[in-house]
Amino acid sequence: MSVCLATAVLTALAACSGSDAAPATTLEPTAPTDEVTDPAGDDRLRVGVILPLTGAGSELGTVMLDAVELAVQQVDDLGVQGRDVEIVVVDEAKLERATPTLEGLFTDEVDAVIGPASSLVAERLLPILVSAGVLTCSPTASARSLDDFPDTQPLFIRTIPSDSLQAKALARQLDGTGTDIVLAYVEDAYGEPLVELVRRELVTQGAPVPELIGFDPEQPDYSSIAREIADSGAATIGIIGDPEAGPRLVQSLAEVIDPTLQSSIWMNDAMRVPATASVYRRLDDAVLAIMRGVSPRSSIADPELARTFPEDGRLFAANAYDCMNVIALAAEQADFINGGAMAAQIVPTTTGGTPCGSFPSCMAQLGAGRGIDYNGPTNDLDIAADGDPTTGIFDIYRFEGGLDVTDASWPAQRVSG
Repeated sequence: MSVCLATAVLTALAACSGSDAAPATTLEPTAPTDEVTDPAGDDRLRVGVILPLTGAGSELGTVMLDAVELAVQQVDDLGVQGRDVEIVVVDEAKLERATPTLEGLFTDEVDAVIGPASSLVAERLLPILVSAGVLTCSPTASARSLDDFPDTQPLFIRTIPSDSLQAKALARQLDGTGTDIVLAYVEDAYGEPLVELVRRELVTQGAPVPELIGFDPEQPDYSSIAREIADSGAATIGIIGDPEAGPRLVQSLAEVIDPTLQSSIWMNDAMRVPATASVYRRLDDAVLAIMRGVSPRSSIADPELARTFPEDGRLFAANAYDCMNVIALAAEQADFINGGAMAAQIVPTTTGGTPCGSFPSCMAQLGAGRGIDYNGPTNDLDIAADGDPTTGIFDIYRFEGGLDVTDASWPAQRVSG
């Protein structure tokens, strides 16, 4: 495996959570114009990796990079069309807000990209990548705004379910309490669209219209917000937060609510990451007992893979591993190693054939003349013609001693795809 650490010529962008939402902008990539068999010109699969490796997002990015490198090691044991894969790594945290050129991102031409992690960064980079004919797979950019990315091949795919499916899963749990609901949400480009999706789902399900209470992610003290939530009288509290502001709000809530009156506190995926454990460990046991959450499924179904997966593999590592394997398997089956040819193989790689969970197991099926259905470490991945998973499997989690524990999993199905 060849790993090139590309020095980004652009400067600091604070890395966002992998599940952040993008602003409401129109993404309009131009159609690829160069008819080439291999953009890199060497019949080798070269994959760019854009993940946050420093700063606030590095907890997610470094684990995902470990998973990509694990996948590449397994791929290189057999090769893609007989050759090793080369990855070119860019630190997403060092990209400034201005949109770069493709040449400004990578020192060498790439056939495919894994990333970006942030939906906000994806909003800026996807038009550039898709216009250049680069197959792009994001493991974590779940923003609803990316559902409608105008991409017909598709050159943009995701291995994480959209926030529109997380909203469905969270609303189902909130509605299942059978009580009045208050929804607190972080007032930013992530929280505002997601809370509206959850509100709509609740109305669709016939639940009482929830009271909405926003909170500023930069506000240093949430005691007044916590009091407003407690005074709402709602027995069920929903919190849509980020990994920093959300747990601070929970901490303030724990000081004012009565756990015998508030029956449950339901949270989104961004409030599950390990960095939040230090806050949750300090909470009273009675408060921890009513805390629940919904997040994309993180368990690794394959026991053999679980033994070799990076530590803390649940931090979207499986999604990044999926991106690398789907790209490599598509390249193996494509007539040429280029974005368009690989994109045409995405659906047949992930649906309809013999189930397999890794590059070696899928290659064994291909070698036997069978079609494949790559399902990855979570044992469930079907990518539709629009580039998104057809089903989102979500963990229902709770806390023990400040650490999250999965209670069950629940599938949220797309209406169409």
